[in-house]
Order: sequence, then C-alpha cells, then structure tokens
Amino acid sequence: MKKFLMLAIAASIVASCSSDDNSSDTNTETKDGYISSLKDPDYDVSNLKGKINADITLPAGNYTLTGRLIVVDGATLTVSPGAKFIATATAGTAATSISVEVLRGGKINAVGTVAAPIVFTSANKKPGDWMGVFLCGKATLVNAATGTRDGSFTQTTELGDELYGGNDDADSSGRLEYVEIGYAGARVNATKEGNNLSLYAQGTGTVLKNLYLHDGSDDNIEFFGGRVNVENALVVNSADDTFDWCLGWSGTAKNIIEVREAGFTDITNGSGMMEGDGGFADLASTPAITTNLSNPTFTNLSVGVYNANGVDSGSTSGAAYALRAGFTYRTGCKITIQNAKVIWGTVAANPVNGLIKFNDGTGPALAANVNISMNYNGVDFRTIAGVTTSPDSPNPGANYNLNGAYPAYLIGDFQKLVFNATTNTGADKSVFAWTNYDFATKAPGLF
Repeated sequence: MKKFLMLAIAASIVASCSSDDNSSDTNTETKDGYISSLKDPDYDVSNLKGKINADITLPAGNYTLTGRLIVVDGATLTVSPGAKFIATATAGTAATSISVEVLRGGKINAVGTVAAPIVFTSANKKPGDWMGVFLCGKATLVNAATGTRDGSFTQTTELGDELYGGNDDADSSGRLEYVEIGYAGARVNATKEGNNLSLYAQGTGTVLKNLYLHDGSDDNIEFFGGRVNVENALVVNSADDTFDWCLGWSGTAKNIIEVREAGFTDITNGSGMMEGDGGFADLASTPAITTNLSNPTFTNLSVGVYNANGVDSGSTSGAAYALRAGFTYRTGCKITIQNAKVIWGTVAANPVNGLIKFNDGTGPALAANVNISMNYNGVDFRTIAGVTTSPDSPNPGANYNLNGAYPAYLIGDFQKLVFNATTNTGADKSVFAWTNYDFATKAPGLF
C-alpha cells in the first residue's frame, strides 16, 4: 500500500514538472515592432516589416514586404541565396512606406549566387512601387558649404530621416552580391525620393558586386558621399538618372553597363544616364569649393540609349521630357572615365544639351579634373536644332557654355575630353549571364 502511494506521489510530481516545462516553451510574447528571431511574433513572411534588432538569417523563399524592414545598429541581417522580397502595398500603406533599410552600425549580408540570386522586386512591377534598399553608413561626407571633410558633417535620408555620415571611410554596411533590385523609387516630392539602391555614406568595407538594378522611378543607384566601390553592375531604365552621386563620393565603378530601352519612356525633368555633383546642388554648393569633392573613377563602361521622349509617371503635369543630356557633371564634380563605349540609338530622342552637360546654375564641373575617354557611336548633336552644344566641342557635342555667373570653358580647359577613342571596347557583358538580360534585342550595337 505504502509502495503504491509513493509511486502515485512520484507520478504526480513528474506530471507537475512536465506541465511547467510545456508552459515555459510556449511563446507568450506580444508584437512590439521588433524582430529578434524567426520565432518572434513580429516575424511573418507574408507581412514582413519591423525593426531587426538581432542577428538573423532568412532562408531561401518568398517574402512579402508590406512596410519598412529596418536593420538597427548592432544587428546583422543575413539573406540566403534564392530569397525573393516582393514589395506589396496594402490598403492604407503608401509606396513610400515600404523599404529595406540598414541603419548606421547595422549590416545586411545578401550574397546570392549565379544559380540563386537574391531579388528585391514588387508585386505590380511598375517603377515607384516601393522606396527601395537603403544603406546608411559612417563614412565621410563633404560639407558642400565649406569643402571640409573631417567627419563632423552628417545628413538625414530623404525618406525616413535616418542619420548618415561620420569619420570612418572603411565602414561596412555588409555585402550585396548577385542581387537584383527593381521597380523602386517611390517619392513624396521632387526632393524626397527613393531609389532602387541608395548608398548613404558607405565606406570601403561595404561590398557591392554583381548587381542588376532596373526600372526605377527615380535613380537606379545613388551615392551620397563615402568611398564605397562597385563592380559588375547592370543598370537598366530609370525615370531620372541611371547613376547619380553627390556629397563627395570618391569610389570606383568597374565594369558597368547602363541601358535605356526603346520602350521605356518614363522620364523626369532633368534626367540622364549619369548625374554627378561634386557637393550637392540642393545644398547650394558652388565650384568656389574645390577640395574634397566627388571624384569617382569609372573603368570599362558601356552605355546604350534607345528611348524616345517621355512623360514622368510620378507627376500629374503630363508634360513630355527629353533627356537633359546623356551625362551631367556639375557643382565642382571631378571625374575619370576610362574605356567607355556609348551608343546613341537611331530612334532615340535627342538630348537637350548634347552628350555631356558640364555647366549648371549651381556651378560647372571642374574641367581641369575631367578625364574622359569615350568611343561614341551615334548622332552628331552639334547640327541639330534645339540641342545646345559649345562651339568648339568635338563630335557629337557637349555643353560647357556660359551659365549665369559661371564662365564658359574651352575644350583645352579639360584634362581630357575625347569622344572618338575607337579602340575602347567598354564593359564585359559575359559576367551578367545570370540576369538573363537580352542584350542583342534590348541594347543593339552595344556589344
């Protein structure tokens, strides 16, 4: 009898302990807007948004972005090859509220493969469907008013008002490799816009390699200061500028292909294949400041322009625009372009200021620090009515005329400005086979 009683008591104790163990395994957390693990109640692959505040690895698969996904200081988001993020606006959620953002001190390691790239796209597949991918770093910016670059100058992002800038030019926000980003660039107004990829004060520790950026409503890629480098980037169709930079970006860009397809006619007022600011036009920088300004180097560049004039889909004006120029460099920008090949298609619309515009109401590029070698094939803009080019410009024509208070340049003022470098071959398209881009049809004559 006593033995059976002892067994009953022991069984009762075991059952009690077992009950306590089960209750401790039950996730009783409530949603708080932070994602600290894949078991967190805020983690939902079909409704992904919130602040990542721990080291997390997302497996391959589809994720529906419905808001701002933010990696905070001290956290690292690792994305597995084959992951696909689909920005999807829901009732009450604006396109300007959907993004992937990495704050200063945070990191994203999105390293895909040739067979399994990582994709950031949208459900509707239209430019401006979402804000895009933002990386905020601690590298230096040039103070556009003083020319200083001592780490004390910081700024906030156009959308989200997140801080960027600092004194660490080797800073890293992680790695983006074999990554596709498309259909971003949502905007609030003309000065508050997203891009497919926004690089805020990125240091040399950030790795950008094997990128496919396309169909952006603003810029496909924009550098806000920093020293970051990019290699193997295919950049296709942007309503504003395909490549854009300001605030002293001084990195390198190697093996770059830029294309505006014939059927892409989403064009903003002042768009082009590149827009380079030495400082920042919106901060009233002038070429009186000549130190610490943007000074990027492009090596192995291929550019194909095939589009007609178009209308800005993000505007209600309905006005039609032509490209301001093929390339615009201003506000004290310095630049080197080596081994470039440029095709201006036979059906492409004519740019307002010829192939390159070096002057601007906020100041011209610094001609003595312009070193450009291009193999140009296309229309001679110097003979076309409505296109402004300088009298002594070589074929096909560039504009470095008098502009307001800023005097005109002469061709001899440039360190090097050559458009007939026929031995230039441009970029190597073979490294972009993973994108399945049809160069023969969409970029005829470029390769």
